Amino acid sequence: MTLETLLVFTHKECPHSQALLEDFRLRGVVFKEIDVAGPGALERLRNLSWEHRLPVVADHERITIGFRGQASTFEALGLDEG
Repeated sequence: MTLETLLVFTHKECPHSQALLEDFRLRGVVFKEIDVAGPGALERLRNLSWEHRLPVVADHERITIGFRGQASTFEALGLDEG
């Protein structure tokens, strides 16, 4: 990961994730999207944050949850493993 790259954890069914991605693209923000449905991605996210909501932006040591004060729960997205 380069210093200017943000990690953005998303899910295709999360409207807040999609809104964040659209905003970043419109503003030319450099980021790497990680869909939590991909292999190992959810575990990677859980190692960074105890929150169970998306989207999550990892900016070096800082973690931000949600977009414009809104977030989707893992449960609502069918991501809770029980």
